[in-house]
Amino acid sequence: MSADVKTNLKRLLACLGLGVVLALMIGDQEGNQTDFGFAFKAAVFHPRILIFLGIGVLLYLAMTFRPRVAPYLTRAGVRPLAAGTASVVASYGLLNWSDSGNLTNGKLSTLAHGARDTSGISVIGRLFFGSAVPGLYWILFVLAIALAAAAIIVQKSALAWGAAGLSVLAGVWGFVAHEMVRSYLHSPDHSTGAFVALLGYATIASASVTVARTSGSEAATGAFLDRIFGWKPGFPLFVIGTAAALLGTFWASWFSPTDKNTSVFGMSDLFHGYPINGLTSAYLGWLVWVLLVASVVVAGAATWLQHKLLGWASVLVGAVALLISLLSMHNFSRIAADQKFDGAVQAWQNIGTGAWTLCAAFTVLAGAGWMVARKPVDAAADPVSPRPIGSDSLVSPGKSFAFTQAMLVVVLAGALFYPPTATGFWQTVLVTEIGTYVLLAVGLNVVVGWAGLLDLGFIAFYAIGSYTTAYLTDTLPVKPPHWLHLSPLMAIPFAIAICLVAGVALGFPTLRLRGDYLAIVTLGFGEIIRIVAINAKSITNGAQGAFGIPQPVVHLGPLHLKWGQDPLQYWYLLLVFIIVVVMLFRRLENSRLGRAWAAVREDEVAAQATGVNTVRVKLLAFAIGASTSGLAGVFFASQIGYINPDNFVLNNSILVVAYVVFGGMGSLSGAIAGAAVLTWLPEFLKAQVPAEDRQMWIGAVILLMMIFRPAGLLPAKRRAAELSGLDKVYSAETAAVPAGEGM
Repeated sequence: MSADVKTNLKRLLACLGLGVVLALMIGDQEGNQTDFGFAFKAAVFHPRILIFLGIGVLLYLAMTFRPRVAPYLTRAGVRPLAAGTASVVASYGLLNWSDSGNLTNGKLSTLAHGARDTSGISVIGRLFFGSAVPGLYWILFVLAIALAAAAIIVQKSALAWGAAGLSVLAGVWGFVAHEMVRSYLHSPDHSTGAFVALLGYATIASASVTVARTSGSEAATGAFLDRIFGWKPGFPLFVIGTAAALLGTFWASWFSPTDKNTSVFGMSDLFHGYPINGLTSAYLGWLVWVLLVASVVVAGAATWLQHKLLGWASVLVGAVALLISLLSMHNFSRIAADQKFDGAVQAWQNIGTGAWTLCAAFTVLAGAGWMVARKPVDAAADPVSPRPIGSDSLVSPGKSFAFTQAMLVVVLAGALFYPPTATGFWQTVLVTEIGTYVLLAVGLNVVVGWAGLLDLGFIAFYAIGSYTTAYLTDTLPVKPPHWLHLSPLMAIPFAIAICLVAGVALGFPTLRLRGDYLAIVTLGFGEIIRIVAINAKSITNGAQGAFGIPQPVVHLGPLHLKWGQDPLQYWYLLLVFIIVVVMLFRRLENSRLGRAWAAVREDEVAAQATGVNTVRVKLLAFAIGASTSGLAGVFFASQIGYINPDNFVLNNSILVVAYVVFGGMGSLSGAIAGAAVLTWLPEFLKAQVPAEDRQMWIGAVILLMMIFRPAGLLPAKRRAAELSGLDKVYSAETAAVPAGEGM
């Protein structure tokens, strides 16, 4: 047997083994205490194993014929096609399409089984769910993917347009069919499956349009996207904002989604006779339409004509429309709470997704005008001008400045107006886990990502900030002086200052240590703080911790704010903290100190030889990172109201390091993305896979990241430049070489 045959045989066996592992991971089967092979037999000795073995064979073929396949992977449309495919597969297989209690689960397969034979649903909806052709939605998906892939391979625009049309048809058809089922069931529905499928098909359609409108010499999708966003800055935002406005006004519920399910058209009649003010009455009657049309028209004119004055007018109109919308929403929701409608006890409750979606649309439309108003004079001459290499952004490296601005606007609109539409469970997860760990990851990124100092005791500063808050709010056995008894927000400067000192105290004795030795010392520091918190009962109350930490309050003249139990209030407070910290750290990264950190990270000896004060630089890294952790500790203590040493174990430190590494060391956007993804994923998997399989799925995600994106989810631009050079190559075509420089 030749060496090539042996290599191919080993590869085939490995891929088939991977198929078996996937069969164990995917499905409801799980083991029991009496038969440890139960899960294996349920997964393997069943016809479904053929599907997973087929996946292994496809992987084997892709690896074996990679040299022939690789040129096609660099063509335009491949990446959005892959992203859209993954979105639709997740929607069809993982996400819920209904939250109705009449179904055993809300997956698409279960919903389709019942909907295709229900006469109360329109024929169009039943056809999508397979009344005539079983599994029609899967057939549409496979055809759309096949047409798009064929268009990419043969570079035929007719196939690409056909794939785009079929994708739009499948996405809209599925969305409409889902709405028919939701209307038939008359039950609250917070499912996201149909919406994610629509986004996935839209992405596949955009990939197909990219193929149809891109010449063969433009092999990179990024170049095409940059030209779209740079062609008329702000126009893609205008399209997104207009689509969101139409969804918010003509599709989504505006009030009492669990009972009345009132649309915008019924709001005026619903609140007729109630003591709402004149502005709210006009808004629910006719003003909302005037604001919507004005925002769309002005933003459209500004982005199409690229007129700066119209751009500023679009910003003004969008801001006014947003302000009036929020005031009106507060008024009618407060009136409903006063009437104890649906058990509401305060304003902002019972507001549906439609009103919040319209607010997001006004924000995006204003952002479109802002992009036009802030457009550089020479933007038309160079629409794809890159950002400086030393800078970072909230998007992947290598994108144009227009793309970066557009994504920032979309992210801000989502951060402001998506949380109110989420369920109570996800609102709590967003605040207590995702938001808090994002703040911790941003702080640790200074130490690990920028300065290159491996810190495994970072959670100790989190504990110091929390216990400082407990002390200053008079909830520990040791009491502060009466003049130092503060509210949680007033304790922030003290917590930051104490953590700064603690960071210097940790950094000073570790100045000569590097690598594993530094990690061991910082690990010990974290454990020392935790053990002291347990043993110093007269100061910290020992293992019982601190109870009754008050909630934040603000009293500034006529402004009186008090945070309660609603997690949304804490989300917006946390969002302010994150935005301020990120803005400050962005300036810090591009400063002289930020460049000094990068020099120390790459080669401390060389940095010292070139005049960098490495002692000062390393101490500042520890101190600044610790101060951010202290700020997170203040927020955590005041939001939870109770802390004990178990909140600050070593495992939490390791998790924060994992978030930074997963997102991309040295990247602010990477730290945010890493913390968000790895804290969201375990919560998401709770409803998707058995508890015993969750860690396996998380491990698989991390393993795939290590193989295919070792630099992280959103690596720093400086790191990307070190790996791929300073010049961005958009095309895979061979560049022309002067005759005098030929070999």
